[in-house]
Amino acid sequence: MCRKDICLLVLVGVFFLGKNSLQPQINIHTNSGPQFPTRQLTASLAESSPGKATFATTAVLFGFKEVASDILFLQIIQQYGDWKLKPEEKFKSIYPLIQVVSFMSPHFVPLYSFGALVLKELGYVDEAIDLLNKGIAENPRAFELWLYRDFIIRLFKTKEYKKAIEGIQAALQMEGHPPILQRILAYAYEKDGQIEEAILQWQKVYYSTKDDGVKQICIRHIQRLTDED
Repeated sequence: MCRKDICLLVLVGVFFLGKNSLQPQINIHTNSGPQFPTRQLTASLAESSPGKATFATTAVLFGFKEVASDILFLQIIQQYGDWKLKPEEKFKSIYPLIQVVSFMSPHFVPLYSFGALVLKELGYVDEAIDLLNKGIAENPRAFELWLYRDFIIRLFKTKEYKKAIEGIQAALQMEGHPPILQRILAYAYEKDGQIEEAILQWQKVYYSTKDDGVKQICIRHIQRLTDED
């Protein structure tokens, strides 16, 4: 662990301890949720980044998981932008950091969305999908993760149309889902060759919306699909 990391931990520790002494009711060591597996954290980073492994483990032991997560997330951004590294070098450096941050802060949604983007751009699509699956499991109402997995990756990158349809249908069962998912489902049906289902879905969108612009979009797609059929 470098001197900068040590100093940061000391400063953060002093801040929280000082705050805790002034406000005894504040407890920085929360007991809610499962205990973080520090051995797994250390093992994940030990080979690729031993310094970061020591830093992250020390931060977790002192109760500063969020601080460590933020710092490691910034490291992910920095290393992804390092133009001197080849894609496989970036992956070997970044992927362990992504895994560790997802363990430390499972509800840190930007980690999943940005991490998946990085992994996809580096050519590791399966790892990107695995990360999004974990993010969705931990944060089912983070609809941007559903969109990135089932719309951006499965519909356009891997062309796994049936999996995309299943994912979108599952997201539509969630309360508060964005209305655009209904239109994406219609598009997914079309890509999978299910033209009748696509038309029915566009009709469903048409009758469920009050937006005249969306209604016009539905009419154009229904007419186009009917003519092609």
